[in-house]
Amino acid sequence: MNPVLKWLGTHSKDRIAKLISTEGVARPVPHDLVCLEDLAYTSADSAPLEADAYRPADMSADPLPIAVFVHGGGFFVGDRKANRAYAELLAKRGYVVLVPDYRLIHETDGLGAIADVCATLAYVTSHAAEFGGDLTRVLMIGESAGAHLALYATALAHSAKLREALGIEAPELAVRGLACFSGMFYTTGNDPIGLVYRRDLYGDRLRDETFRQLVNPEDPRIESQLPPMLLATSGADFLKSYTLRYNRSLAMAGHAHRLIYYPRGKELTHAFPSLKPGLPQSQEVLDELDAWFRAL
Repeated sequence: MNPVLKWLGTHSKDRIAKLISTEGVARPVPHDLVCLEDLAYTSADSAPLEADAYRPADMSADPLPIAVFVHGGGFFVGDRKANRAYAELLAKRGYVVLVPDYRLIHETDGLGAIADVCATLAYVTSHAAEFGGDLTRVLMIGESAGAHLALYATALAHSAKLREALGIEAPELAVRGLACFSGMFYTTGNDPIGLVYRRDLYGDRLRDETFRQLVNPEDPRIESQLPPMLLATSGADFLKSYTLRYNRSLAMAGHAHRLIYYPRGKELTHAFPSLKPGLPQSQEVLDELDAWFRAL
């Protein structure tokens, strides 16, 4: 592993543990919600995976829209429990929310992580009725590295050609909308992200020109398979240039999308809508996300 990633993984454990401690794990589930924890399934190569599902306790209504939320953490740290508060807020809005884990970079590579999210979509496809979810209204949401994974899993679910080109299994699933908070979209460039990550994520595959093109989300073969997108970032987001760049790419391609950008506010740090859901601006993003998706 790149020594920078190894150092980051070692020195970020305490921060992640604090993030998921009393707020996420010890606090009881609100009385009007149900949490189905530790749902077990496997990846395409039989690696064990788990997810948590949140839904309203009252399931007497018609099937609810499904939101799959993919956590961030730079591919080297992170846990589905870190986003419990955000998942509960979505569930209170009338969604079935599935929050999966995926293998991190010390366990697999970038394609393996994408394949794990695709395995989550396969699980959703098979079990949606049990959760009271509506497979015709699926929303993918990802933060940071999770946005990258959500984007590729969505494109693969929409395209047999991409599944064959990247060698990843995915169910055929019509994802209706894709929301990305502080997306870590670009992983192969000559900037610090690309220099640190690209070998560990893709290895020798980068010698193949076609593969190198496909791991750029601006490639038309990727963008053309994406549903309408909602992007969110802020002036204090250290990856804001990625979101603003991808916003320009979508605009040039005529792709349906919406950008939410807060240029000021030092508290509006990386992936604030989901990592800091109590902020007023995070509530505004949630309001806009909910209205945007229901209008699709």
